[in-house]
Amino acid sequence: MDLGLAGHGALVTGGNRGIGLAVARALTAEGARVAVLSRSGDAPPELPDAVVVRADTTDDAAVRSAVDSAAASLGRLDVVVNAAAPRALPGQTPGLAGLDDAGFLADVDTKALGYARVVRAAAPYLVDGGGRVVNVSGMNARATGSISGSVRNIAVVAISKNLADDLGPQGVTVTCVHPGLTVTERVADDPDFVEQAAQNASGRAVTADDVAAVVTFLASPVAFAANGAVVTLDGGRPGPIWA
Repeated sequence: MDLGLAGHGALVTGGNRGIGLAVARALTAEGARVAVLSRSGDAPPELPDAVVVRADTTDDAAVRSAVDSAAASLGRLDVVVNAAAPRALPGQTPGLAGLDDAGFLADVDTKALGYARVVRAAAPYLVDGGGRVVNVSGMNARATGSISGSVRNIAVVAISKNLADDLGPQGVTVTCVHPGLTVTERVADDPDFVEQAAQNASGRAVTADDVAAVVTFLASPVAFAANGAVVTLDGGRPGPIWA
């Protein structure tokens, strides 16, 4: 299938590692020109032709400047994929006992509000000829245990649907994906993690490239019908039925 992404300009936040990096690679493979936004401003070695812009998504002025710079360098901006988020740390105390006020606010500011800041800055470019936004959330939106993890991810769902309703009439679609445990370059050599990630209905671990393939489709012109959709990308969690 020709996804129609050749020549399109795409901005990927958090695109220097993990799922964001995999998405940036997949979009590039489809012929899109890609800009990577990260706090460090480091260029991914795998993407020598990528534009690199620097911003912390909690800083609105920096986000606006980075988005403007990316659009100028690419010559257009058709796609935004938000994947810049705090890492979920193992071994945290669950529930109310593990709730840290400052950490909670920082998580929501970085992921949920940070995504909204990026889309707000990019919207004037996207609405010129339609556009696609894909927000990477996570299965913690559908699970208890970490209050911060649940809230920051379910907030992304709420923001995504609001943006879908708001920008849809202007030709921009907004979708949200929920990866589960995902094998990235950071954990690829951890057999315990890979084994745990494979405990899904498919019987194999989901990789960052698997997630990126779906995100790339949703970021393409052919995926307009998915506006407002939330897509689970965890290989099939046994048991729950999502209506």
